[in-house]
Amino acid sequence: MLHPDLKNKEFPYKDITLVPNRLPDFERDEVDLTTDFTKKTKLKTPLVSSPMDTVTESEMAILMALFGGIGVIHYNFPSIEEQISEAEKVKRFEAGFVKKPICLSPSNKVEDIYKINERYGFFSAPITEDGTLKSKLLGIVTHRDVRYQKNMKLPLKKVMTPKEKLIVAYRKNTLDKNDIEAANKIIQKNNLDTLPIVDENFKLVALVTDSDLRKNEAYPLATKDKNKQLKVFIAVESRLDLAKERIKKGCEVGIDGIVIDAGIVYREQIEIAKYTKKKFPDIEVVLGNIDSGQMLKEILKETRDSVDGLKIGVGPGAACITQQELGTGRAQASAVYDCAQTAKKLTGKYGKIPLCADGGIKILNNPDSDINKPGDITKALSLGSQTVMLGSLLAGLDEAPGEKEYDYKEEKMVKKYRGMGSPEAMRTRSSVRYGIDKTKIKIAEGKEIKIPYRGSGYDFVPRLIAGIKQSFQKQGFRNIGELQKYADIRPLPE
Repeated sequence: MLHPDLKNKEFPYKDITLVPNRLPDFERDEVDLTTDFTKKTKLKTPLVSSPMDTVTESEMAILMALFGGIGVIHYNFPSIEEQISEAEKVKRFEAGFVKKPICLSPSNKVEDIYKINERYGFFSAPITEDGTLKSKLLGIVTHRDVRYQKNMKLPLKKVMTPKEKLIVAYRKNTLDKNDIEAANKIIQKNNLDTLPIVDENFKLVALVTDSDLRKNEAYPLATKDKNKQLKVFIAVESRLDLAKERIKKGCEVGIDGIVIDAGIVYREQIEIAKYTKKKFPDIEVVLGNIDSGQMLKEILKETRDSVDGLKIGVGPGAACITQQELGTGRAQASAVYDCAQTAKKLTGKYGKIPLCADGGIKILNNPDSDINKPGDITKALSLGSQTVMLGSLLAGLDEAPGEKEYDYKEEKMVKKYRGMGSPEAMRTRSSVRYGIDKTKIKIAEGKEIKIPYRGSGYDFVPRLIAGIKQSFQKQGFRNIGELQKYADIRPLPE
């Protein structure tokens, strides 16, 4: 419920407060933050990491997915292949049945196992007749087979565990029934690291690993697909000719969706959305960014079933200077409210469209005291967004790209964070995001800043989630639906 004094006015998060009117009768951990990032992608935590080159690559995307959110991998790499490789790392991090395992042949060397570990982070590799998934299983190599081996040129047939000593499961009893529990029972009973799944001709069809079983138990909130792999989205350009190849290659490694990422929704994004749904109907499509109900209405009118989510925010980011430089944009809180109200009115005509509040989350810079006070996140949700996209708040973590450094002036550890419209970011590919890639004169819409180093995300994110839940509990709301229906949103005194 928005206070009358706020209606038809522009207001940022800092100018509003959520007034508690209830007497809470439940524990903080009873709060359910389940929400929708897109029409088909449900999250147990309403947090999305931003597709920025100082925020989200594979490590951040894995972190977010493990704790119930999702990551969007940026496209500001020198090549498409580098972005797709990062997405592939996320999909291979945890899985139920690994249906496309990396196979090697008996003639491959020990050094090839180490190359797999260097690229993907694991040592296990099945050994087949010709090193492909289409031939018979001959054995398997795991870390215990090579960890003390100094001869990197030794053929794998000399160190592998041969098929005669392997415990395997047959696809008709596991994979064909999509019964991961049956496979896990075999792993636990026999204390295995890796369980090969074979067909009646002893050809390898999949793998199941003990590490995935342990990850599944350790991260119950994890955002996964139907094969128990972590979900991940990638950002693509708002140019159809550039986006086509990126989308195709992303689908080949199993991405779950795309974010057509630009400073504002260009009409060409609608064509990309339609193209994607026609060629790859299972891929979820998110458009961004918008800042008004009018824009939202026009997009839904033209796209209907081609868009699965929208991002809100023009100029509110910590490293964004669009509003200052170009005199355009909007206060983020009022933008979220306007878009959410319009989306609600149009639900009967177009169905529900999930909204992601992108930018404008301001939290104090003291890394020791701020992470239990995520008030702006709760405010964004109360105004009608289903999720919140985070940039600067996550860029100070170990899992974000870039190295930490000591700031002698501030006398503290920091990391660099830059807007995608900064001159530094636009030297690679991000000028496409602002529709100026074909022009000689480029006006910066972002800057590079230093932010506090916040340590490991595996400590930070759980505490951030606890802070959000505590905010809900304080107001007496058990879930996001209750918050959005009954929140008492009032202006703060000037």
